[in-house]
Amino acid sequence: MNHYFKFVWSLGLLAVLTGCLKDTETELDRAIERDNAILEAYISNNDINATKTQTGFYYSREVEKPDAYQFQNGDVIGIYFDIRTLDGQIVKRYMDEENDPVLFKVTNDGIWPIVMAYAAGLAREGEKFRVYSPSYLAFGNYGYQQMVLPNSNLIIDIKFVGKYTEEELKEREDQMIQDYIAENNLEGFEKIDEGIYFRLVDEGDDEKAKSERGKNVTFDYKLFHLGETSPTMQGDGTGNRPTIRVGFEEYLNFLNIVLNDLYLEAEIEAIVPSFAGFDRSIQIIPFEIREDLVNRGENVDLVRPYTPIFFEAQIKGIM
Repeated sequence: MNHYFKFVWSLGLLAVLTGCLKDTETELDRAIERDNAILEAYISNNDINATKTQTGFYYSREVEKPDAYQFQNGDVIGIYFDIRTLDGQIVKRYMDEENDPVLFKVTNDGIWPIVMAYAAGLAREGEKFRVYSPSYLAFGNYGYQQMVLPNSNLIIDIKFVGKYTEEELKEREDQMIQDYIAENNLEGFEKIDEGIYFRLVDEGDDEKAKSERGKNVTFDYKLFHLGETSPTMQGDGTGNRPTIRVGFEEYLNFLNIVLNDLYLEAEIEAIVPSFAGFDRSIQIIPFEIREDLVNRGENVDLVRPYTPIFFEAQIKGIM
């Protein structure tokens, strides 16, 4: 279980092709040739005016903003989207602008399907694209229930909302945390380092030595996406109780902060912004497949990016 609390690098294009496709080079070449032919025929037969890119997908600008900011590699941007197969089966629809946009970093390992990152590299703020993606830039031969069918070529409508600075993202999450505390009438939380809100629920055994840098701390825990009632991750004495060495960079930053200077059996709660937690997590769409990818052995965090977490823990060992 300790690996969940270390930095887990995300799915890039290579991982998509070698991890989820699990094809030989020849099989992959055949898949690319097959999908390219299908998409070319679809575009031609439906008299669609779309631009073909060197990476293999087609796109058209449904809304153009020629004078707006063009996204750059490394930008964090917000989008709304509608994903469906060529025959119209809905994969995931997220177009209600009363909800917050979905955020991701414009990099090869910022979002999956990777074609959405490629499209973002061509887009400007406020534009809307229609993307025609081959399966090898989408889900490959990965399948999940009836939501994602293997080898599906996709049509993806994407509305590009805008770019967010790091300061704006931090302010956004801090406001989310403050709203959550107020709406749930929570008391006793104090804002500490890295924008973390911390509450000591039980001091523990004050006759024992406290945790400190360099000591191994074992703990039971539950971790929730903020506002959700079912834990995303948990560990206890049933065999998956984690141990970290406090103060070491290999572990997530917030653990070195909230598990330091505590007595044995102390109980704590912390509301943690993503920048102090899982800030390298990849955005996975549809959201529902994230756990399945983890269960299949892909190097993906269970925690979504740009999302605060609620963390509760009890110290069970200090050495």
